[in-house]
Amino acid sequence: MNEISIPKEQKRRLLVTILAGHGLKHMFNAAFFILLPGIKEGLSLTNSQIGFMSSTRQFAGGIANIPAGYVGDKYPQKVALILSLTIIVLGIFAFFLGISNTFFIALIFSGLFSVVISFYHPAAIASLSRNFADRRGFAVSLHGTGGSIGETAAPILVGALLKYTPLIWSSILQISIIPAIVFGILMYFLLKNIPQQQTSENLTFTKFVSGVGGLFKNKKLLIVLLIAAGFAGGQGTMLTFLPIYMDENLGFSPFRYGVYITLANVGGIISQPIMGHLSDKYNRKLILAPSLTILGMSYICLLTSNIVLFTIVIIIMGIFLFPMMAILVVSATDLVDSNIQGTTVALVFAAVTIFSSFIPSLAGILADTDIRYAFMLASGVGVFAGLIAFLGNWAVSKPIN
Repeated sequence: MNEISIPKEQKRRLLVTILAGHGLKHMFNAAFFILLPGIKEGLSLTNSQIGFMSSTRQFAGGIANIPAGYVGDKYPQKVALILSLTIIVLGIFAFFLGISNTFFIALIFSGLFSVVISFYHPAAIASLSRNFADRRGFAVSLHGTGGSIGETAAPILVGALLKYTPLIWSSILQISIIPAIVFGILMYFLLKNIPQQQTSENLTFTKFVSGVGGLFKNKKLLIVLLIAAGFAGGQGTMLTFLPIYMDENLGFSPFRYGVYITLANVGGIISQPIMGHLSDKYNRKLILAPSLTILGMSYICLLTSNIVLFTIVIIIMGIFLFPMMAILVVSATDLVDSNIQGTTVALVFAAVTIFSSFIPSLAGILADTDIRYAFMLASGVGVFAGLIAFLGNWAVSKPIN
């Protein structure tokens, strides 16, 4: 790896632009879940079909992380092009999802929607990890904060559009192509002149596959991947069925359940940089293990009929829900050399999405009997991830640079 020291102003621009792009990416992601009740009604879908759609999105995104990791590590100098195209193509697939009129077509474009999302993280996080190696946890957590801001803004925005305008789920998805194209072009011009570190050797796909295989020999990394998969299984189930639960069981309007999802994200905006800083200063395990356990327990506590308690649990859930992925990612990158950061990030997200992709489908089958069973499943998987984090020997006191 040829080390490149970039000026502080360019470092700040890199961080802020990647953070903003992550926020927009997550606005698209969060909007999808807020629109799910409308998609379910508009296309006359069952909970099982909704669960299968969610699982398909996770699986497709997980598979896409493999080529995304290769692209991120082979072309670190092309980060501006990779990230800007990701945002633009995301808007295009959202448009086509909006014009879908059958379950099968919606399934295809929701899967492609997830595929293109996967290309953002490896390139973005690898760039931050390389350029902020001494404050990796803090930088990647700030990147996560950008995602939380997007996850916070989208539910209340989409809920308001559904309630106070003539727009429906399909038209919201269709018009979202406009901000995606505009921001994608802006992002390219902001990042294109910032130098990026070059790999010291020609990374062929054969070498990449060999490198991925080598990562699976790292026992500590395998424990992190297992923890990440358990976390994502619970998270994916909750994000899928919480809006439907609030819509069908609690009788909330789209705007009201958008407000509640926003409340969950507010806590994450504040907690992410704090947890990232603490994980840098002390130990990743000290932050992850209790946080994952509390998070898993919060899922089942959402089944209360007391609205005040429900609101409190939503906020507590948000405090722990959104920082976890950033800390899991840096826990993995701590364990590997800097020239395979993108590959490692991709592997974490692949594990998260592939190994946990069946859980929303199982939850959907259970939810057709009683939606509370989906919450119980999410809680069990989440607590399991916390126990593995407590018991496993995986954290390092000093990252590998």
